[in-house]
Amino acid sequence: MKITKRQIFLLGILCIGSISCMETFSLVSQTAHQHAFISYIIGGLVSLLVLWLVSLTLKRFSDRNLLQALTVRSPAMGRVLLALYALFLLFVSARDIRGVADFTNTVLLNRTPIPILGLMITATAVYICQGGIRAFLGLSEIYIPIFMAAVAFILLVLARDLNPRYLVPYFSLDWLGILKGVWCIFPYQAEILMLPLVISGKYYKASAGYVSLAVGTGVLIVLLLVTQMVLGVPLTGKLIHPGYEMIRHIQITDFIDRFDLLLMALWYPTALGKIAFDLYALSYTLQMVVPKLSGRLMTAPVGAFCFACSSWFFKNTLQQYDFNFVWPAIAIVFNLVFPILCFALLWPRRSRPEPKAG
Repeated sequence: MKITKRQIFLLGILCIGSISCMETFSLVSQTAHQHAFISYIIGGLVSLLVLWLVSLTLKRFSDRNLLQALTVRSPAMGRVLLALYALFLLFVSARDIRGVADFTNTVLLNRTPIPILGLMITATAVYICQGGIRAFLGLSEIYIPIFMAAVAFILLVLARDLNPRYLVPYFSLDWLGILKGVWCIFPYQAEILMLPLVISGKYYKASAGYVSLAVGTGVLIVLLLVTQMVLGVPLTGKLIHPGYEMIRHIQITDFIDRFDLLLMALWYPTALGKIAFDLYALSYTLQMVVPKLSGRLMTAPVGAFCFACSSWFFKNTLQQYDFNFVWPAIAIVFNLVFPILCFALLWPRRSRPEPKAG
């Protein structure tokens, strides 16, 4: 099926903004404080550089995606790299499942056990994943514009509660803290690299990926600044889900209570779509490693295994939160070193000169 620039743009925002707005505000505020938005800008620029490198590599294979190109050019070495990348996607999927399950347990369903919530989230994501790339494109076309409209609505309603004095001193930059913030946020922004991995060069448009990364980063910066100017920088860094606490400050009238539940209902499908896309990328990668396997039939077993790993890897919410400080050490290998290695492996080979006649 044909994939347009608009669909790639929306799918990129789904990868960047859906889970990141829940996981990263506290991490970056804790390290970079009031200048956390600079960490997002620097992380976005590094991600843009890596995305440009991947897009440049993909241009050489117009009829294939990056995973297919690796297996065709270097069958043995390519499959080894893809097997390692599948382990990385396994961690990403398990982290997202556990993160959304913990958030749901903390905010919405306090009495429901986390394993039950994780199972329900995984089952829904597997159902979406079985629809293929068309399901993600349709979901992003519906809910990403709603998500963007909700961000504009939050900014409009909370404009009177914004206190810029919470961001002082404005020009006393702590570059070490800012770089620590980049360390935390880069793995989340670089997840847009999954798009050229599963979308062939014939349909993937690099310009749409660049714009999607810029807009997604801008949305995260806006939500971060609103959160910091409503709650304050110290409180933002101490809360696990400061974005939700910011939304709870919205008061339309005295008769509309728990307006945050409506906004959560608008955001939740994007989080499920992001988890489903993680499972889709993982299943597709495994299919490239073992061609005899069916990617569609693997989604349920892969989802069940990711759900089990989400419980094995993280015993509680705090352990999953602290893991984000160690996770970049693993993610940087696959989000930075892996694209450079692919660029080198997929370098055009010199054609041998034809022997002269006679």
